Amino acid sequence: MRLALTILISSISCFYISAQQQFTPYDDIPGIIKSYKPAFSENYPGWAKMLYNDQINFNEIEEGYQGYIAAHPGEKSPVIRYYKIWRRAVEPYVMPDGSIRVPDIREYNENLLKAQKEATGVRKSGSGDNSGWSFLGPKQTFWLNESGAPQAPSSCPWQVNVYSLDVSASDNNIIYIGTETGYVNKSTDNGLTWQLSGPGYPFGGGVTAVAVHPEDPDIAYVSGGNQVHKTTDGGLNWSPMLETDSRFSAQRLIIDHEQSDKLVAAADKGIYISIDGGVTWTRTWTKTAWDVEIRPGDSNTIYGISAASGAKFELVISRDGGNSFAIDENFPSGHTNHSGGLLAVTRANPDLVYATMLVSEAGDEYAYIYKGTRNADSWNWTLTKKGEPRSVAGLGGFSTGQGYFDYVMEVSPNDENLVFWGTCSFFKSTDGARNFIKIGGYGGDFAVHPDIQDIKMLPSGKTWLSTDGGMIITTDDFTHTSNYYARVNMLIGSDMWGFDQGWNEDIVVGGRYHNGNTAFTDFYNDKALRMGGAESPTGWVLQGRSRHVAFNDIGNGWILPAEAEGPPEGRFIFSKYPNMDEYGGRRSNLVAHPNYYGVLYLGEGNGFWKSTDMGISYEKLYTFAD
Repeated sequence: MRLALTILISSISCFYISAQQQFTPYDDIPGIIKSYKPAFSENYPGWAKMLYNDQINFNEIEEGYQGYIAAHPGEKSPVIRYYKIWRRAVEPYVMPDGSIRVPDIREYNENLLKAQKEATGVRKSGSGDNSGWSFLGPKQTFWLNESGAPQAPSSCPWQVNVYSLDVSASDNNIIYIGTETGYVNKSTDNGLTWQLSGPGYPFGGGVTAVAVHPEDPDIAYVSGGNQVHKTTDGGLNWSPMLETDSRFSAQRLIIDHEQSDKLVAAADKGIYISIDGGVTWTRTWTKTAWDVEIRPGDSNTIYGISAASGAKFELVISRDGGNSFAIDENFPSGHTNHSGGLLAVTRANPDLVYATMLVSEAGDEYAYIYKGTRNADSWNWTLTKKGEPRSVAGLGGFSTGQGYFDYVMEVSPNDENLVFWGTCSFFKSTDGARNFIKIGGYGGDFAVHPDIQDIKMLPSGKTWLSTDGGMIITTDDFTHTSNYYARVNMLIGSDMWGFDQGWNEDIVVGGRYHNGNTAFTDFYNDKALRMGGAESPTGWVLQGRSRHVAFNDIGNGWILPAEAEGPPEGRFIFSKYPNMDEYGGRRSNLVAHPNYYGVLYLGEGNGFWKSTDMGISYEKLYTFAD
């Protein structure tokens, strides 16, 4: 025991010494978005500190994580969110002993680039392309009518995690969005319906930024998989813009409305400028940039917010159209980057910039907002809002939430004092970012899915918001709930962690990442039901009885309604659920006897179990060693 303790202490000491670096070779594995990784903190639990070590054993970090989550159920944080993304990307490269075999990243990128260049033309599901597949769902998610209300429930924004969006300036009915699951969707009718854009094109990962040409909505750019992709035909076909050795991951893409072939990108490797429609790019700032903005009416002036991991935030300004950037010495210099910052500008006052930062301070995390006003060639900065410490505010407060992963700020193009801000919850200010009211997320009057991803305010007063659950629109800047609408019809990209299917009735159920459990059938007329729950890889159909389904995180079994608009017909006892691990990557199954539907088998814990009463009770048939 003493020897084991000595080895443990030595191991911990070793990885503490080397853990100060921000990125490791594992963070380059495809599917990981490095800019989501928060800065190292001595306050992290041991498993989280391992993420900053050059030598990582997956089994050790996973064991530590599972133990931590068991003791802190439901906890969210920037490092927990990053680990969930990191884990899913790393798992295919994990050896039995827990070591991680890092793939040849250059070879992977070259193969992906080749596939992207060859992906010409469009594959339309179910259109005679010989694929044999058509899109089943979820096509549109609706609230479950648990109360039995006579009116049909409305659709709800609990369907697809939408990382990024942009609205065409020349036609506000046209919107492009990018999903966490690596899809681009497009709407031409103000979000009433969506179409999958370029279904045969591999974007290579979560789509973190979208920019639509200001005059021609057929031209759009997106960033995904450390690549910039461009369409010139309204999203039917896409092309990669970056060669293997010049790849970067953009968190923000903006187009100069005065020079529409000029693009600016805030990226993991700095600030990039293109003046030829994305064909070539020049890096003119070399530190990680979280956001960029062009001064309204003056394309020579570009702002960026930048910081290295654990370093102080910097506000940088270009006065020569992005050819060079310089640090604004008046910007508050004492704030240490925890997980990113954002900027916002408005045509209502071109001499104003809002800056928000997620900060490490005194062993805790805080969200700050500053208001900058220009006086000749200098800037004056005023602190308008400091949030509560994250340890106090939690997810529902004005806090750092899950870090840059869920983070927005926007100012109205018509009113310099109307500001929206959000991380896990969403807030509104009408006095220049001094005082805020909660709009939605964890609380608030609007049914906004927690975890806010992107926002676009239009001169018309409409505001588009994307969240972990999809797209929503308000026609009066979140003033009245009657002017707020979910827009998820045919929005494709749900992440089905769990899946099961009936055979005597065409029922499909599953647990979705971010969006809880769902059920849909051929007799629900393309409607999917939101069954509740959070992020479990669950969902099971009991084959012998009509509409009997079960989910491990919302209590006993459910008898689904005969029609999507109706109430559930009841509950039934279902006492045991199969093992579920690695976010749906591994799970034991629920198997019905081929002749007797009441006889069920499953693996739970280290036991193999049998039920003869359709899941009410079980006997253990065998105990495995682990």
